Amino acid sequence: MLDLNSLGIAMSPVEKFREYMETKGMRLTLERELIVNEIFSSSEQFDADQLVERMSDQGVGRRVSRSTVYRTIGWLEEAGLLRKVGRENDHDIYQPESE
Repeated sequence: MLDLNSLGIAMSPVEKFREYMETKGMRLTLERELIVNEIFSSSEQFDADQLVERMSDQGVGRRVSRSTVYRTIGWLEEAGLLRKVGRENDHDIYQPESE
């Protein structure tokens, strides 16, 4: 099997997440893709509620439910694309994994 990483071909976080979702028998919906793009648009730490608020401020929030944000964060963590770095005010704090 061809290993794309050995060829120096970088995959975007969205492509990596799409591949992960396929291994779980799920698809990457538009809503999940919007969440991934928002998370990886910055390297800042965040909690799920901050992400929901950020997306709502940009007008994307109407398309993406809070429960979809929470589920997607869990899958991104399982996929190794996101890391839980702490807990503050009863909220888990996450950070995107760097390449």
